Parts: sequence; structure tokens; C-alpha cells
Amino acid sequence: MKTKSILALTLLLVLSMVIHPAFSQKPEKVYSIIKCDQPFEWYITQAELWKKVLASDPKNADSWLNFYTANRMARLINPDAWQKQKGPGFMELDEIVKEMKKDVPGTFEYYHVKVWNDGYQNDENAEDILKAYELSPNRPDIYSSLANYFEMKRDHEHEMDICKKWFNSNDQSPNLLNYNYNVLMSLDDNGIIITNGDNDTYPLWILQYALGIKKNVVVVNINLITVDGYRKKLFEENKIPVDEFKALEQPSQDKIIQHLISRSGRPVYFANTLHTGYYKAFEKDLYLVGLAFKYSKESFDNLAVMRNNFERNFLIDYLKINFGYDISGSIVDRMNMGYLPFLIKLYEHYSLAGESEKAEVVKSLALLIGKKGDPNTKVEDCFKKK
Repeated sequence: MKTKSILALTLLLVLSMVIHPAFSQKPEKVYSIIKCDQPFEWYITQAELWKKVLASDPKNADSWLNFYTANRMARLINPDAWQKQKGPGFMELDEIVKEMKKDVPGTFEYYHVKVWNDGYQNDENAEDILKAYELSPNRPDIYSSLANYFEMKRDHEHEMDICKKWFNSNDQSPNLLNYNYNVLMSLDDNGIIITNGDNDTYPLWILQYALGIKKNVVVVNINLITVDGYRKKLFEENKIPVDEFKALEQPSQDKIIQHLISRSGRPVYFANTLHTGYYKAFEKDLYLVGLAFKYSKESFDNLAVMRNNFERNFLIDYLKINFGYDISGSIVDRMNMGYLPFLIKLYEHYSLAGESEKAEVVKSLALLIGKKGDPNTKVEDCFKKK
């Protein structure tokens, strides 16, 4: 009888959790999709759960940060679906900031969210970045904003300090750093690399400023470079002529790229994470050299460069096995798909050269990358004999 009673009680508890799913559902820490991405529905659920927490404790600054992040990521992933949300978790981002100013003013979370929401192009928001850092100097949440702020000012000393602190915090994915290390190893010294966003820019800065790797390479983020004052400082510092831009109040990204190619006097590269639209006009003069395309009007043996990079310069063990949990693992797996064009070319090269063992090594690596990055990608088709 006693056993039956225990079984009955266990069944009752299980049923209660099924009937009331919210009983087992707790709000979770919400990260930016740059660090850890989730499906749209997950962010909506988290927004609703964090809103319930705030209903009972509106002075909880961390809850406000998670609530804001959930709404921001949902809007970023699917703006139309986010706009249609009418549940308790839905709130315009500007309104969230206003509510935070009322309920949690003067907190790290408030200043961090305000900067994240408004940007950091004016003096007031620059002050907010520094206030957040002063309140919680060991929270990596603010490091990207600080790195941007000091980069825009070309304040190398403070940018180095933040990048070292960021690296030492272990907040940045080691596998993401490894990927970007191989990007740098794809480039000639004193080159210029044009990048796209967070995961192909911040890791490069960390590698350069914190570890001193290829500091003579100029990292040009395609979005930051359109800011007039920053572009002038960056160009002048690297002896890139700026005279012809004086008559242009806001030169386009295309014009800036053309200017770098024609007037910088340096090798110019496009990260393979950059949208192809940015280099479509130069496609015939681009050569794949690893995890970047090199612009060159003169043809050269880029297969030899790729082979040298792969055999001597790249660190690739992380592609085969990880010895720790990486919260950004799925993001890194997708970025690693950038190796595929280069590995397929190497496979063809090794096969033609009669180096079958090396051909099989790159083939196996490519198949592994494809499987992790997107199981639906038919990478094996690229290796079928024609």
C-alpha cells in the first residue's frame, strides 16, 4: 500500500506539471544573438517570463536587462512577427529604456541598455558607457561598447586595456578567437581587412591589442568606417589620403572601399564573412587566400598561398574537437562554414598533385565542418568525381 501511495503521489506531481507548464518554466539568462542565438519563439517566451518577474519586482535591474534583451533579439530576428506580439512580454525598446530610467536609474543595467539602444555617437552616450564601466568594471557586457568608443576616438592605450580585460575575462569564445586568428594568418603584413560585424571585428581587435598578433593589419569595419570623424582619424593615422573626401559629406561604403583599394598603398582584403554585395564590383580581381579574399590587379598563385596558410600558418585543431563547453558553439560552427570554399580548392589541388593523403585530410575536415555547421548542406557532393 505504501508503494502504491508513493506512485500515486509521483503521478499526481507529474500531471500537475503537465497541466500547469508554467510551474516548471523559469526565466533564463538572455544573451545577444551575437553570443548565443535561440529561436524567435524562445525570446518571446523569455520576454513574457521576465515581464512577470518585473510585475512583482520592478526594481530588479537584472530582470530589466533580460527583458530588454529578449525583446531586442526577437525584433532583430523577425521584426514583423515581433510587431504583432500583443502579449505581456511585448514592449517597444524605447519604452523599456524609459521604464528603466524610472525604476532602476543609475544602475549598470540602465546605462548599458541605454547605450545599446541609442548608440554611442554622441557625448551623452559616451558618458553613459563610462558610467556603466565605473559601476561594474568587471562585467564583460559593456566591453564591446567600450572597445567601440575607444576605437572611434583612436585611443589605443585604453582600447588595449579593454581588449586585455576582455580576453582575460574568458567572455569571448576561444573558438571564435581561433577562427579570427586564421583570418589574420590569411593576410600579408600591413594589409587592410574589411570586416562586417561583431564576430569578425571584436575578436580581431582582441587578438591585436591583447595578444599583439598582426598589429600592423588595419581592421576596417564596414559600418564604423562611414562615421566621418572616425574615418578621417583612421585614414590620417595610416597615411591614407583623405583630401578627396572633403567635398563629400557622407561618402558611400562603395566609395570608401574604392578609395582604400586605389589610394591606401596597402594590400586590401575582404573577410569572407562580408556580404558579397560589397565586393561584387571587384570580383574578377579577387583571389581566395584562406578566410579572406585578396584584391589584386595582377594575377598570382593563390593556391600556393592557400596551401602555405593551411600547412604552416593556420591553427585547426579546434575544428576537430573541443575540450570545453562553448556557449557560442552554434555560431562558431556556422562561421566555420567559411573554410569550405578554401578546403574544396585545396582538395582539388592536392588531388591533381597526386597528394592523396593530404587530399583526404582536407576532405574529412570539410565534411566535419559541413556536418556541424549545417547538416542539410551536401558538402560531400563537392568531392564527387565528375
